[in-house]
Amino acid sequence: FDHTAEPSVRSAASASLERLKQSEDGWSFCLQAFGACTDDQARFWCLQTVLHMVASPERYAAVPEPQRQSLRGYLVAWLQSKGGSQTEEQGFIKNKFAQLVVAVIRHDYPRPWLEIFPQLLGALQNGPVAVDMFLRTLNAIHEDIVSNEGSGYSSEVANRVKDGMRENCLPAIADAWYSILQLHTSAPQLVANCLNTISLFVCWVDISLVANPRFMGLLLPFMSTPALHEGACSCLAEIVAKRMDSAAKLAHLERLQMISLLSQAHSSGIEISEKFASLVSALAMELLDVWDKLKTRGSTAEAASQANQAAEQLKGVLPLLLSCLSADDVEVSESTLQFLHAYVGRLRKPELVPSHKELEGHEPHLRHLLLALATKALYPEDFNFIREDEDEKTFLAFRRELSTLFKGVARVHINLAQEFVRSTLQSTLSPPEGVPWMHLEVALWLLYTLGEGLSDAAIREKNGFFQEMMIALLRSSASEYPQQAVQLLFLEIVVRFYRFFVSQPEFLPTALRIFLDGRGLYNSAAAVRAKACYLLLRFVKQTIKATNSSFLEVANGLLEVLRQQPDPLIGLHGPPLSPAAASTAQNGFGHEGEASTPQLTQEELTNLYEVCGLLLGAEISNVDRVSDLLTAIFQLPLRRLQILCEIGASGPQGADEALMQKRAAAAAQQITYIAVLSKGFPTLSGDGSQAGLRGTFSRASQLTLASLGPFGNASAVREKTLMLLHRMVETLDEGIVEFFSPALPPLLACADTREMQEVVTLLNQLVLRFKSKIAHRVSEMFGPLISAIFAHISSLDVAIAGSSSGSAAATGPQSEDVRERLSLLRAFFSFVHSLVHSELTSVLSAPQNSAHMGPSLQALFQGCVEGPDLQVQRQCFLILQRLVEAWGGTDPGSLPGFNSYILQEILPLCFQAPARPHFDLKDAASLPLLEAIASLQIAILSKIGNDFLTYLRERQLPALGVPPELANEYARVLADGDARSLRDFLRQQLAGAL
Repeated sequence: FDHTAEPSVRSAASASLERLKQSEDGWSFCLQAFGACTDDQARFWCLQTVLHMVASPERYAAVPEPQRQSLRGYLVAWLQSKGGSQTEEQGFIKNKFAQLVVAVIRHDYPRPWLEIFPQLLGALQNGPVAVDMFLRTLNAIHEDIVSNEGSGYSSEVANRVKDGMRENCLPAIADAWYSILQLHTSAPQLVANCLNTISLFVCWVDISLVANPRFMGLLLPFMSTPALHEGACSCLAEIVAKRMDSAAKLAHLERLQMISLLSQAHSSGIEISEKFASLVSALAMELLDVWDKLKTRGSTAEAASQANQAAEQLKGVLPLLLSCLSADDVEVSESTLQFLHAYVGRLRKPELVPSHKELEGHEPHLRHLLLALATKALYPEDFNFIREDEDEKTFLAFRRELSTLFKGVARVHINLAQEFVRSTLQSTLSPPEGVPWMHLEVALWLLYTLGEGLSDAAIREKNGFFQEMMIALLRSSASEYPQQAVQLLFLEIVVRFYRFFVSQPEFLPTALRIFLDGRGLYNSAAAVRAKACYLLLRFVKQTIKATNSSFLEVANGLLEVLRQQPDPLIGLHGPPLSPAAASTAQNGFGHEGEASTPQLTQEELTNLYEVCGLLLGAEISNVDRVSDLLTAIFQLPLRRLQILCEIGASGPQGADEALMQKRAAAAAQQITYIAVLSKGFPTLSGDGSQAGLRGTFSRASQLTLASLGPFGNASAVREKTLMLLHRMVETLDEGIVEFFSPALPPLLACADTREMQEVVTLLNQLVLRFKSKIAHRVSEMFGPLISAIFAHISSLDVAIAGSSSGSAAATGPQSEDVRERLSLLRAFFSFVHSLVHSELTSVLSAPQNSAHMGPSLQALFQGCVEGPDLQVQRQCFLILQRLVEAWGGTDPGSLPGFNSYILQEILPLCFQAPARPHFDLKDAASLPLLEAIASLQIAILSKIGNDFLTYLRERQLPALGVPPELANEYARVLADGDARSLRDFLRQQLAGAL
C-alpha cells in the first residue's frame, strides 16, 4: 500500500495479496489482521477480502457453521465496541464494515442470526459512533438487499429479510429512530442521517410506525431547521407517496392534514427549496391520482363523494404548488413540472372533466399557472445569446418544458389561453419602447407558442383572435425594438403565421419590408441577418401564391443587396488578366466601403439567390421585366465564374495548389448560386415569350460546364455542376442534352463512386424526361458512361477481393466497398430500365455501343440472380423482358441470333434466381419477382413460339431434373399466357420443394 515503493516490489506484494484473497482461509487471517492493524488502507483491504468471501454464495456456504458463528460474533463485538468519539473510524471503514454486516445478513437473517438487530439496538446507548454505525447498516440493507436497482438484487432475499424485520424488530427500530430524532439539538448531523434512513424505509414498513402524531410532531418543525429541512421533506414526501388503495390514500392524506400544515409552513417564511417543492408536488400528484381513479373507476355514491373530496383537496394544494413553480430557483420550479404536465393532461380527459362547467372550477388555477409560466419564461437580464454556457443551456431546456406545458393548457382551455396572450401582448405593445426587452420577448413568445400546430381555419378566421393579434403586432413598433431576441422572435412569428398573409395580402408589404431593412438583412447583428435570410426564403415559399406587387420590390431590393456584397474574388487573382476581366475584378459588384452594406455569408447569399429565383419564377411581372431582372441577378455569379475560369486556366504553373483550391471553392459557390436561382422556374415553354429566359439559363449552363475545364478536379465543382444540370433538365427543353456530351468526360474522370451514381441518376432523369427525342445524344454518351461504371466496379472488385470481407455475397456483413458496388450496380440497372422503358432500347444495340452490349447483358444476368435485394432482381428481369420483346423473334427489328441467345443465356436465369439461398417465399418481394420471371417467359413464348415450349420440355427442364409429367404441366400453364397463373404455379412448386 506504499505508493512510494519500487514498482517491482509493489507488483510482488499485490500478487501475494491476491493469492491470500483467493485462499480458503485467507478471510480468517484478514479478519484477525483487521483488528490488529493500525493502517486504514490495510484494514480496508482486509474488510474487502472478507466481504469478497461472504458475497460469494458458494464460498460462504462452504465455511463451517462454527466459523460463520465466529465471524458473526466478531462483527457484533466490533459494533458493540463503538460508542464515544474516541472510538471513531474513517467513513470508508464504517461503510465497508456495514456492507460486510449486511452481506452476512443476506445469508443468515432471520435464521440463524435473528439477534443481530436487538444487538445493534442495544449498542445505541454506547454513544454517537454506535448510532452512526446503526444508521449506516440500515442504509446498506436498503442499497444491497431491498433496492431493486442493484446488480445483485434478489426478490427472494429481499422479501425474506423484510418479512423477518417486520415480524421481529421494526417497531423497535422505529422507536430508535424517534429517540435519535430527539437529539436534533445536540447532534443535528446524526438526526439528518436518521431522516435520510427513515425516508428509505417508509415505502415498505407499516406506515403507522412513522405516520403518527409523535413523528409528525418532530418532522414538521424540522422543515424550519436548515440542517434538517431536506431530510424532513424527504421523509414527508415518502409518507405522502406510500402506496395504498385510493380510498385509503385519501383517508391517509386527510389524517396527515398536509395541505394545512405545508401552507402554514410556507406562510411562516419557510424556504421554498427543491425538496419542499418535491414534497408539495408529491402531495399534489397523489391527490390527482386519487381523484382520477375514484372519478373514472368508481361507480358508487361513496366513490363519487370521495372523488369530490380529492378534487377539493387538490384545488387546495394548487396555490402552494404554483408558488413553488414561481420560485426564483430553476431547480425548485423544475420539481413541479412532472405534476403540472400530469394535471394539465388529466384535465383533457372527458371522463374526468366532462363539461366546461366542471372546468370552470380549475380556471383560477389555470390562470395562475399561465401567469407563472410567462414569468418563469422571462430571459435573465444577463443572458448571453452569443456564447451560451451551461446556465444558458439549462434555462433554454427549462423554457422548452414551459412551452410544452403552455401548449397543454391551451389545448385544455383555448379561450383562457388566448385571453391571457391578448392581455399580455396588449400591455407590452402600448408602447413597446418603455417595456423591458424580456417582457416584450415573452409576450411574443406566448403568441408564437400558441400558434404551434394551429389549423388554417384558426389563423385565417376573419376578425378572429390570431388576425387581431397579428394586425396589432404589425401596426406596432415591436419589430424595431433594439434587442436581438425580440427581433429574431418577431421574424419567426411572421413566418409561423404566414397563412394570415395569404388571407390578408394587404399586410404582405409590411412583413416583407421587415426582412429587407434594418430589422432584417441590414441589421447590425449577424445572427439576425442570418435568420432573416433563412426565414425570408421560407416566407416567400409559403406566400408566393398570394401574388403581390410587393414581390417585385423584394426582387429589386435583393438585387441591390447582392450587388453590394464585397468582391469574393479578392486575393484569388494570380497571373495578369485580360483587360475585360481585370476591369470587372477591380470594380467588383458592391460598395465595400459603405457602412450600410450587409455583410452576408455564403449560406445567407445562397438563400437570397433562391428567394430571387422563386420570385422571378412566379410571374410577378411581365416576361420582359422578369427576364431583365433574371439577367441582372445572373450576371453577378456568371461574371465571377467567368473570371475564375480565366484565371483558373493558368493552373498550378501560375498559382500554388492552395490558391487553386480557393479558386475552385469560389467557383463551386458561384455555381451554387446559379443552381438555386433556377429552382423557382418550372419548365419553360418553347414559345417565343420565354426565349429570353431560356437563353439566360442556357448561357448559365454553358459557362458552368466550361468551369469543369480548369476546376474539374475539384469535387465541389463537379457536385454543384451536377446539381445545376439536374435543375436544367427540368427547366429547359431537350436542347439541354447538347451540353451533356462535352461535360461527361470531366464529370467522370475524377468521380468517386457516389459521384458516379449521381451522374447516372442525372442521365436517368434526362432519359425519363425526353425519351426518344434525345436518342442520338444518349447513344453517344452511353459508351463513355458504361466504360466508367464498369471501370469503377472492377476497381471495387479488386478492393473487395483483397479485403477481409472478401465477397459481395447476399448474406453476412458487407464492407463499404461491397455496399458501394451494389449501389453503383443499382444505379446502372435503373438507367438501363429507363432506357428500355423510354423507347431507347436502340441505344443498347447502336453500332458505337456494340462493345458494351456484352458486359451490360452480363451485368444484367448477374443482377437477376444476385441478392439480397429481390426488387433489384425483379428490375433486371423486367429489363430482359423488354429486350426480348424488342430483339427477339423474326420481326424487322429483331437481332440475328438473339433467339438462340435467349434460350441459352436468358432462360436459365428464370430457374437460377429462385434457387438461390437468399430467395425466401416469406419475403413480400418474392411474389413480384416470380411474376417478373413468369412475364419474361411469356414474352419469350410470344417471340419464339412453340419452339420455346419444345426446348423447355425437352432440354431446359430435364436438365434441371424435372420429371416429364411436371415439365408437360409447366409448359401447359405457360402456353395459357397468363403471367399470374404461371407465377402461382412457380410458387406452388417452390413451396412443395421446401
